Amino acid sequence: MKPGHLFVVNGRLDALSADAVVIPTDARFAVRNWWRDTVGLGPGDTWNNLRPEGWARGAALPARQKRTAESVPEVWFLDVVAGSPSEVGQAALRVVEAIVEHSSEILIRSANSAGRDLPLIAMPVVGTGAGGQSRRRGQVIAALVSTLRDATDRLGVDVALVASERSDYAALQHRRRDSGTPPTLADATIAEELGQRVRRGEVALFFGAGVSIAAGLPSWRGLLDELVHRLGLDEIKDKIEKLGPLEQAELVQVTLAAARQADPAGSQAELGRMVAEVVGDHAARPSLAHTLLASLQVREAVTTNYDRLYERAVTAACETEDDSPIAVLPWARTSSGRPWLLKMHGDVEHHESIVLSRSSFVHYDSRWKPVGSLVQSLMLTKHLLVVGASMTDDNLLRFAYEVAGLRESIETTDHSRPEIGTVIGLAVDEAFSRLWEGRFKVVVPQLDADDGRPELTPHGEETTDERDERQALERRRAARSLTVFLDAVAMHSVRESPYLLDHRYADGRDDETARLVDDINAVAERARSLASDDAWRRLVHTLETFGVRVR
Repeated sequence: MKPGHLFVVNGRLDALSADAVVIPTDARFAVRNWWRDTVGLGPGDTWNNLRPEGWARGAALPARQKRTAESVPEVWFLDVVAGSPSEVGQAALRVVEAIVEHSSEILIRSANSAGRDLPLIAMPVVGTGAGGQSRRRGQVIAALVSTLRDATDRLGVDVALVASERSDYAALQHRRRDSGTPPTLADATIAEELGQRVRRGEVALFFGAGVSIAAGLPSWRGLLDELVHRLGLDEIKDKIEKLGPLEQAELVQVTLAAARQADPAGSQAELGRMVAEVVGDHAARPSLAHTLLASLQVREAVTTNYDRLYERAVTAACETEDDSPIAVLPWARTSSGRPWLLKMHGDVEHHESIVLSRSSFVHYDSRWKPVGSLVQSLMLTKHLLVVGASMTDDNLLRFAYEVAGLRESIETTDHSRPEIGTVIGLAVDEAFSRLWEGRFKVVVPQLDADDGRPELTPHGEETTDERDERQALERRRAARSLTVFLDAVAMHSVRESPYLLDHRYADGRDDETARLVDDINAVAERARSLASDDAWRRLVHTLETFGVRVR
């Protein structure tokens, strides 16, 4: 059996695509209303509609009603009230075992349909709310990491532990770092180096369609096929296959203009509206890759995607009440207090901006030149982490070649030319690596060979169905390897320690450390009484970022 993996993400359950989700409750089945969106509960529905048959103390059971839509995972409830942190860990183990025993085949089908190699079970940091262990969060986190890591290895499923509080997230990553990097990851050293770069604020993100496909969005070819179907242009189906990607979209646009007797600009606008409609119909919840990238809290990001899934993942990971915790460029202005995302090829909420066809790419520079300048400034000033992008986009290639050419033409004092960034690829491509050598580091995440997975090399002649199945399995394995790699990057990227001076995480500390935490909290209380002085207010604020909880 293939071992699973314990992922840790910062966000909310309703903003993560998974095959099963665990909702905490108690023996009386008192469920908090903030879980309603997670399970897809309608305005007129009550929790009793989902109450499992035979619910009792210590239960771990599936919801009475099955999922109402593909975007809603299978729902399980867990009585999380416990007398000790270790009992919380055992309850988490109990529900994972029950899910695997009861729904294994259903979850495998759901995972494969979503492009996941193993089923993904998502749960919050259980036991730290009304479960009775809120003031012993440190020990609860230690118990959850230990039991769930063992469960994933033994049961062959992935588990995402979703921390809505940044302090819980940071404490979870600290616990995992102390216990070592994921044992199945062959590129752990590279992941750690990238994580440390993120921690130092040196990294900007660039991500493409490979991140959103795992959330149920169609590939480029899938998008074009659906556009052809919705626009009633079936007569060009056979012709499209003989063209390159941009020419395929151009043929759709030209045929649409002729059919509507419209000018090219009008057909491009209609095509943009239809793309926004298709993306809107498919985009449900962010993928695991979205949530892992959002958890990094990288301030600058660029994407060629049209959807808003990354923005939703960032919003879910944000603890502020700001309606717009992330600025979407070029439509919004940036500010020093929030991250931003540059939509390089347009956005579903601005369908006239969508860049899809060859003609729209040809005219890109005349209309979107400032966008290119911003991308190139990131290439010059940051280490660009490229995820889920094929590096075949004409504009991106031009930007990268121009920056690389500039760097190569300038003599530096130490005669070094730092790489523009790191490309996280899905398949080994020696020609691609050679092409970008010295400009981008190309990493193809690999899980250790002894993880129980059979070789995918075909033996003998394959049928078309066998080839398609093997290729689909290769894509699922590569996508999972990428998320395990990103999880390792995230584990090493946390720069803050909001749990350090928080008494809720104090269990297990030695006496001297505990006394020091008490003393600093007392100092913060005294400083708070001098809050009329701006300098003292800043000191209190700084201590609060390390977990001091001033009354």
